[in-house]
Amino acid sequence: MDQLPIIFFPGINGDARIFAEQLKAFPTLMVAQWLPPTRSESMAAYAKRMARAADPGGLCLIGGTSFGGIIALEAAHHLQAQACLLFASSRDAHGLPTSLRMARQLGKLISADTIWKWTMQWQDVSIASLPSARYKRQRLSPAQQHFRDWALSALLGWKPAPAACPVMQLHGSRDNVFAARRSKADSIIAGAGHVMTRTHSEEANQFIDGAIKTYVNT
Repeated sequence: MDQLPIIFFPGINGDARIFAEQLKAFPTLMVAQWLPPTRSESMAAYAKRMARAADPGGLCLIGGTSFGGIIALEAAHHLQAQACLLFASSRDAHGLPTSLRMARQLGKLISADTIWKWTMQWQDVSIASLPSARYKRQRLSPAQQHFRDWALSALLGWKPAPAACPVMQLHGSRDNVFAARRSKADSIIAGAGHVMTRTHSEEANQFIDGAIKTYVNT
């Protein structure tokens, strides 16, 4: 059972690099690639499509970082997930970034560009320290722009359903995107920011290993 498939989702416009150290440590881990969303597609509908694309056809662990954690929560309803692992993410709207919580109240009176700029202004320095950070400063491709705008719009209307499986949440005390004080984390890494899977990979790997021992090897 320790060979159970593990499926993780990256953040908005993210990719497998955010889980580089986890891919080395867990041979059964695969990082899902984002499918192009339709403009009016709901979070739940999109997560269902992602689940079908990533479905290993049996029991699995699922999880994600940031926006990917939210997709994982929704996708778990369509997979035989033993547990859902959240990294620097949120179980509900209460834990979303300040910009998104404000935008959920204002609705369509605020643009996706404005929401994104606010969120980026509050990002923590750990993001800028990554080698891949230069990509975040480059102009988004049309496909990336479409995905970002869709994701932010979908988050405005996100209505979390009751969890489909046990949820374990790991957060960083210095996460300035998804604030730790608003999280419902099971464990908080002192000094970690929003990209803890890279900057604090040892602690993140221990967290995953603990989930495997708790929900798989029992």
